[in-house]
Amino acid sequence: MASLDPQLFRPHRAGQMAILWIASGAFVWLAAVFSGIAPAQNETSAGRLRGKVDGAALDEAVANLLKQQGEGAQASIWLGSADGATWYESRAAVVRPTASAIKAFYLVVLFDRYKNALDRELPGVGEILRDDQHPAISHFTAEQRDEIRRELIGATVRRIGQVMIGQTEVSNVVYNAAANVTTAVLGGPEALTKAIHKLDPAFATVAARRYMLRDRKQPGDNEATAQALSVLYRRLASAKLPGIDNATMQSVRDTLRWVDDPNLGVRYGKGGSLDTDPLTRVRAGWWDTSDGPLVYVVMIVQPLPADQPNGDAAKSINTTANQLENLIVAAGRKVITP
Repeated sequence: MASLDPQLFRPHRAGQMAILWIASGAFVWLAAVFSGIAPAQNETSAGRLRGKVDGAALDEAVANLLKQQGEGAQASIWLGSADGATWYESRAAVVRPTASAIKAFYLVVLFDRYKNALDRELPGVGEILRDDQHPAISHFTAEQRDEIRRELIGATVRRIGQVMIGQTEVSNVVYNAAANVTTAVLGGPEALTKAIHKLDPAFATVAARRYMLRDRKQPGDNEATAQALSVLYRRLASAKLPGIDNATMQSVRDTLRWVDDPNLGVRYGKGGSLDTDPLTRVRAGWWDTSDGPLVYVVMIVQPLPADQPNGDAAKSINTTANQLENLIVAAGRKVITP
């Protein structure tokens, strides 16, 4: 198994860089995109909607970034409000690899299943992790398995969720193994997929097919649409997901909370990164602003370029994903900010 940079599996760190980039005002090149934003004819019932997105200008900006990224680069995008109003979307119904972004769905199922025991040890973890042949752990080296056992055996449900989402300082191996433990205790990929589908009919395109860091082609990739991810974050932003009680909802939201910015608000979400073929980056979540929630999803994929070293290709698509995220979030801010 190829050695991967742990930071590439911490999309929230890239998100923090993107936030600083937005806050600094260093996006002069976006001026042309937003010059077409005009006052809306009607505000929302909450009186917060101030403008509208120039879809044609955003289409052009997105296309230029994908062209710059190189041959075969494609993206799915959704931008809108927590109540479901769509401000902009592009190919949002296309099924794409999720990388670790799918863990947000895992988190909801895990916390709901053990909602009365979040601060107790997650049952079954020791049995799973002590079995070297279990698909949750068999693809790791002996040294990695020892590290995973030290970190995760005896961990509470809440701790497993925090590790899986990236809220703790652990290695990339442990970060992904926490998602594998979650998958295993919930019955495996097929059972977890069914549990996700039961949460909301809008999640029908979400598929958990493999344990993290296993071969993406056998039995297949973990996938979803930008539309499904947008519905998840719309539900979480409004704190209304059928069947999820208030305490569990708060625990999920707390685990997905990343940044408190005095100018932008609070950022929640979960991204993902994969540097195998196809290269994959996901930026998804919402900003809880003083003018209301801003929900967004950016999914970008590209066949691994034959003429670029893997590391260079990964850095390039990471940059493009950050630029797309900045572009979309800035457009959303123009909609809701007076």
